[in-house]
Amino acid sequence: MVHLIGFDIPVVLDVEMIRPGEGEIVAARRLLERLLVRYARFFDAVQGDALYLEGPLFNLCLKHHKHILAVLKDNNPALLADAKGLMRGEPDLIHKEDKRIVYCWDQEGFTTDSIQTPFRVLRAEETETKQERIVGKWIEKEQISTWFWGTTIPQSLIPSRQLRYIGHDRWKIENRVFNALGEHWGLDHCFHHDPVAILNFILILFIAHTLVQCFHHLNMKQPLRRRFTFIAVARQILLGIAALGTHPAAWLHPRRALFPHNNPPPA
Repeated sequence: MVHLIGFDIPVVLDVEMIRPGEGEIVAARRLLERLLVRYARFFDAVQGDALYLEGPLFNLCLKHHKHILAVLKDNNPALLADAKGLMRGEPDLIHKEDKRIVYCWDQEGFTTDSIQTPFRVLRAEETETKQERIVGKWIEKEQISTWFWGTTIPQSLIPSRQLRYIGHDRWKIENRVFNALGEHWGLDHCFHHDPVAILNFILILFIAHTLVQCFHHLNMKQPLRRRFTFIAVARQILLGIAALGTHPAAWLHPRRALFPHNNPPPA
């Protein structure tokens, strides 16, 4: 799946099935080629996990004048070793966020055997103070995590701090799409085993999810949004469909709709 980041509403653009005998990255290239035709003006860069740091995908994006950002991990051992060796000493940037201190090293000019065009590598070391309850006492511990990203986005276009935020935004497809749709919208359930039916269900689910979120975030007033969460509104819509419109919508008359047959309880 592919979805837009940087927006309050997670918009899924398209999905591609992984065919028998092929890997994820092959399906991703096929999906990206379709996106570059249909939604070329929707985005300026493509972001993915460590699998996407590979030559054919980089070349495809550069051919269509799109940037790419991917996590750098052990599946590129030579490049990772070069980055670790060159990015030592004093960091290029230090900044603090709440209980987290971030050190960034940022360098351009990296190449690999499959990626001949020079690209940029960002290293971020994040030291976060967390509290753990041990033997009835709260104890503060430091947790250190290190991230590497490879990208064609130059330093002159996006600075280190902003690029790190974009790199972490990759997780939104897990939390706001896969987890949310799987837990509340039935994405992880197979309602029909025909491949065409499965694909159509997923696409219709994306449309419904996007429309309900647009209604909740853009149409409902702030006092009602505080009272009715996005999931609560989706459930009320489902109940309204099941009741064939016999009761008013909960977001129009909250107290009356929640208690249609009885007097509302005292405030």
